[in-house]
Amino acid sequence: MRSCSAAMLTTLAASLTLALPAAAAAPEGAAYHLYRPGLTPAPVVSAPGAATMLYYGGPVIASVKVVVVIWGDGVAKTTTSQIAPYFKGMVNSTYVDQLVQYSTNITGVNGHPGTDQTITRGTFHGKFKIVPINTSKNLTDKEIRKELKAQIAAGALPPASLNSLYMIYFPPDISISLGSLKSCVAFGAYHEAVSPTVTHSNIFYGVMPDCGGGFNAATIVSSHEFAEAITDAIPTPGTHPAYPQAWNTVNGSEIGDLCEGDITTLTAGAEVYQVQEVFTNNTNACGTGSFHSP
Repeated sequence: MRSCSAAMLTTLAASLTLALPAAAAAPEGAAYHLYRPGLTPAPVVSAPGAATMLYYGGPVIASVKVVVVIWGDGVAKTTTSQIAPYFKGMVNSTYVDQLVQYSTNITGVNGHPGTDQTITRGTFHGKFKIVPINTSKNLTDKEIRKELKAQIAAGALPPASLNSLYMIYFPPDISISLGSLKSCVAFGAYHEAVSPTVTHSNIFYGVMPDCGGGFNAATIVSSHEFAEAITDAIPTPGTHPAYPQAWNTVNGSEIGDLCEGDITTLTAGAEVYQVQEVFTNNTNACGTGSFHSP
């Protein structure tokens, strides 16, 4: 297996930036890619051997560098203390190995050339507690993006790259709005990109509100968003996928959406974590775990 070199990533960023026109902001209530526990219907799977996940020409995160962001005070103590060991195991695990099938050395179903990236195991880049400039208890996605960019610019968080993934954890008293949708009511988590273009200034991130359920809920939700961010780095809203999206079903579902509620384990040393299975084209079904690290 291989990953893109720095030179390849620079070329990729330049080519995709030139190819992609500016995208309009998503309207209120747009069909975002969300973790909706208990709300997602069982998938309608195609005939055996047929690909359910289709490639639309966009980028993946080839060799993920996870940055855990603790949003101020009040994040659950178990999350604060255990999320770093969890991700140290996750990035170097067979859970990531299964995602190699979603590499992009192919042409998209829409005829768009692939980005020639091969998904490999990644690294854990650290856990960072920030002191948010925005102290509101009611945040919008736009405000989260602004805060994330400000914290990176100030040096409180590592700089962004095409492999960086900022996984953000919030206290339970913070509510998050994504368009007209509210956290812990309409959704449990989501992942996004700051820009619809692939440049070294882009930022890939996951938003994990605290909706209760303890640390097991946190690891299950995190695995869902982690896998989807890797395989669909720019999840533009809508139910009709197109470039710059990467791997989606024909109606816009990502690999975690088809398997919500299908839980298995990740064993990392002496620790056993709960994680969500994801859909694999190799079997045309949700995975069958269990996973281990290293």
